Amino acid sequence: MTSARPDSPPPRRPAPAGDGDAPAPGESRLARLGSRRRRVARRRRQRLLGGLLAVVGFAAVALIWYLFVFTETGQLMEHAALVGSRIGSRFVSAQARTLLHVVSLPAAVALVLLILVVGLWRGSRRRGVWAAAAVVATNASAQVLKYWALARPDYGLSQRSDGGNTLPSGHTALAASAAVALILVAGPRWRSLSAWVGALFTAAMGYSTLVNQWHRPGDVIAAILLAAAWGCAAIACGAWRRDVDGGLEPVRLTGLGSLALLGVVCALVGAGLEVRTWRDAAELAGRTDTFLAYAAGSAGTLAVACLSMAAIAALTSVGSGRR
Repeated sequence: MTSARPDSPPPRRPAPAGDGDAPAPGESRLARLGSRRRRVARRRRQRLLGGLLAVVGFAAVALIWYLFVFTETGQLMEHAALVGSRIGSRFVSAQARTLLHVVSLPAAVALVLLILVVGLWRGSRRRGVWAAAAVVATNASAQVLKYWALARPDYGLSQRSDGGNTLPSGHTALAASAAVALILVAGPRWRSLSAWVGALFTAAMGYSTLVNQWHRPGDVIAAILLAAAWGCAAIACGAWRRDVDGGLEPVRLTGLGSLALLGVVCALVGAGLEVRTWRDAAELAGRTDTFLAYAAGSAGTLAVACLSMAAIAALTSVGSGRR
């Protein structure tokens, strides 16, 4: 007759369901369901905010046109800025003209193809398609607005023989749409840097059109806002559909914060100069007056470029679950 071994451990009884660390029946399913609902809510919040910013952007384009093209006071301010842009232009006009010659129809086609290739290479086909769509929509709508939709009343201030409308700037629209596309296809690690590069490139292109007297400040600012609005619309329409490929991952907000801060500072400077220019619009004849009007437009261009690109980059992180 054999006896039980004294050193053998007693058999362990299974823990009742729901006790200790053992998962209760259905608990993992509920957790997955809750996580899925949170992801859906975050994506919905991102789309709603994108749609709201897109509407604000389009409305801002219309407001810029009304203030600086449709009204006589606005045209006086824009004309003063155009005259002021000649001051010191000989030092930078050659470099600015070189940058302007980069923008062309073949360059636009190459840009769209490059965006699609980058999107496919990174496994972000959906984002690549929406980024390319934003580029096409921005530049197509810029031409429609400039030549067919928006009128320019004749107050005797146009330097064109036909007195035609020049808002928005086509060159700036292409540069800004390229910047928006770069942000959309970039991964979260590089998105802040992409916003900085895009903002500075856009501002440089806009400034080049000013210093060569191709466009007025309002034309440039409207083009940047138009590109930003289409970028937000792309996000609202679902440039990101799932929590994959960095779509809803948080970006580095430190870089975006400094970019937004630069935009705010330039906006305050530009607004202060713009108020002075608006107040004295009927007497903007002196060299100092025209230069300050030009400085206001330049500061406004940099402000809108920085704030627009920072907003789009930050919008891509709205759906992130991490803070």
